[in-house]
Amino acid sequence: MKKIVLIFVAVMMMAFSSVCMAADGGDLNKDQKVAETFISGITTEKVPYDKLVANIDNGLKKNFDAKAYDALKNEVKTKFGDLKESKFYSFERYNNQDKVTYLTSFSQENVVAIVFVFDKNNKLLEFGLLPIQQNQQAQESAQQ
Repeated sequence: MKKIVLIFVAVMMMAFSSVCMAADGGDLNKDQKVAETFISGITTEKVPYDKLVANIDNGLKKNFDAKAYDALKNEVKTKFGDLKESKFYSFERYNNQDKVTYLTSFSQENVVAIVFVFDKNNKLLEFGLLPIQQNQQAQESAQQ
């Protein structure tokens, strides 16, 4: 009887711990969906402004209106060129915010990190596009 109770307790502990470990999975999926919609919006003409701002925090909406959205799309096109590739890089959870980073490649810029900051309700608070420059030695060794 003791063995049965011990096995039952062990199984319940493992089941409970697996549920706790996957707690961030749902938030990550929601954040990724918003981030991918945003990346698609600034690199193609397929995402209308109304769809993009559905998951943006009200504070960001004040500064990021339809004109700013169009200006950002034009700036990305002129500075970075056409999007070649976009890959999820990292998810970081802080007290009240999540940070999601994507590494992208464009025709005029090899590596651009796009960083998104979300609140606890999965609303986009901030974003940034950061070109990453490779150092000269790494480029030369890669060419050889």
